[in-house]
Amino acid sequence: MLQAFNQHGELVPIWKMTRQEIEQRYKESFYCPSCREQVIIKAGIKNTPHFAHQQKSECVQTGEGSYHENGKKDMFNWLQSQGYHVKLEYYHPQINQRSDIFLQLGKKQIAIEYQCAKISKQEALMRTKGYQSIGIIPIWILGANKLYRLHQHSLKISTNDHPFLHQFHKDYPLSIFYYCPDTKRMIVYQDILFFTKTKTFGNLMSWKLGTLKWRELFLPRYHDKSALQMYWTKHKKKWLYQPISYYQKQEKAWRHWLYIHQTNIQNLPNYVYLPISSQFLFNCTPWIWQSRIYMDLILAFDYFTLSQVSHLLQEHYISSDLFPLITTTYHPVQEYLHLLVQLGILKMVEKNGYIVKRTTV
Repeated sequence: MLQAFNQHGELVPIWKMTRQEIEQRYKESFYCPSCREQVIIKAGIKNTPHFAHQQKSECVQTGEGSYHENGKKDMFNWLQSQGYHVKLEYYHPQINQRSDIFLQLGKKQIAIEYQCAKISKQEALMRTKGYQSIGIIPIWILGANKLYRLHQHSLKISTNDHPFLHQFHKDYPLSIFYYCPDTKRMIVYQDILFFTKTKTFGNLMSWKLGTLKWRELFLPRYHDKSALQMYWTKHKKKWLYQPISYYQKQEKAWRHWLYIHQTNIQNLPNYVYLPISSQFLFNCTPWIWQSRIYMDLILAFDYFTLSQVSHLLQEHYISSDLFPLITTTYHPVQEYLHLLVQLGILKMVEKNGYIVKRTTV
């Protein structure tokens, strides 16, 4: 942590001090603002001066490395230089949480969490809902050490990082944010489509932190549709002929299901396995649930309803309650069926009914 209380209850920002000032503080006692345990000064030559817990501490703030410390220091200075009312490592006693950066924008209160280490989905959910319970808007910015680039327009986003996907209102593109304190670059990935549970396509942009304004960070940006078409065509060809691993049990079970139904992956129509933005709400890959719709409904019936599809796929749903940073109510099945309507495979009738458009010879 970059600041701690001394024995007089004064908050000491050690990261702002000179080496000479720090030398004079070594005999003082300092305490964590969150757990009140005693902490020690760490002021090596390479790293930003900071306070650290003892090794056996159980405080949630332990284990913050120099990468994390430098990142939140950079963002604090960045916001302060723009004239914002901002606090570093601010403690919220109502929920027993400490935000890396706390920003006051008029009546809006924003907690910025800079997350570099791996945490469980449950902890991310708890912290997000904690802020929301007291009217604070949480914004998670991941360390660029968690960024896994696959292509110019593609990232691998682990399922563990799905709770950090943002959508501030229903018309805002699905987004995730990163910052690298080594290169001083802010990275924004938006308008995200999922090819698999983790492989994605979107608009990836980065800026030197000093050239970017706070409000510019959240401007909506969209992926290139022609680039998507090219990348998707190449990816799908590879998928059709790529052998599966022995350890992919869900995939093996699906291939066996196709075999029982006297078909195989090459015989599926081209509209099975379309990328969608809300794929994170399913616990299986797109081709598994989309092939179920094709085999069990489109081939079997001339008409079906959204409720039939929902019932068919109920075992694959992940509750939207696990994604409190997503404001849309758009459903992955609705998103997919809407694409099939656009492609002329289905025709929507009434509110949630679909007619299968058969090709006549």
